[in-house]
Amino acid sequence: MANNKEFLTFKIGREQFAVDILRVQEIRGWEKPNPLPSVPPFVKGVVDLRGSVVPIVDLRERFKLQARYDATTVVIVVHVLTSQGERVVGIVVDEVSDVQSFDMDSLQPAPDISTEISSQFILGLATVGDAQRTGEMEDSRKASSNNMVILVDLDRLISEGIIDEISQNGHMPFGNG
Repeated sequence: MANNKEFLTFKIGREQFAVDILRVQEIRGWEKPNPLPSVPPFVKGVVDLRGSVVPIVDLRERFKLQARYDATTVVIVVHVLTSQGERVVGIVVDEVSDVQSFDMDSLQPAPDISTEISSQFILGLATVGDAQRTGEMEDSRKASSNNMVILVDLDRLISEGIIDEISQNGHMPFGNG
């Protein structure tokens, strides 16, 4: 029996990534956050989300990719587990794709060759799409539907020094929202 789990897929540049759908609280349009002093450049600041202060982390900059802010830029508000408990964090991505189901037992291990994202932040790789399904491979959007998706370990990616560093500097009272 397959060990299927649902993930929200999203794009950063030409790459597709995915996070556990059960961790997603909401998807919001981009709004400029209030900046914080003495934080890494990929921490864009904080926003007030219904009374909770939520840090905004730009995954594009975290992965050392080019970031631009336009109509498709979105913030996925997610729950992450840190050494200080569960926190709510907004992650900035280029665009949200859809919800996909992946068999966790058939994930491919992450190759340790990427300089943008360390393999320690990856749960595994999965393939999305079916080339026969589209029939029109000239269309680049359809051709890209048969791509690999990088399943991200949110807890490691976000808490790996980021949350702890911001919290220890006393810049932010995190909301558990």
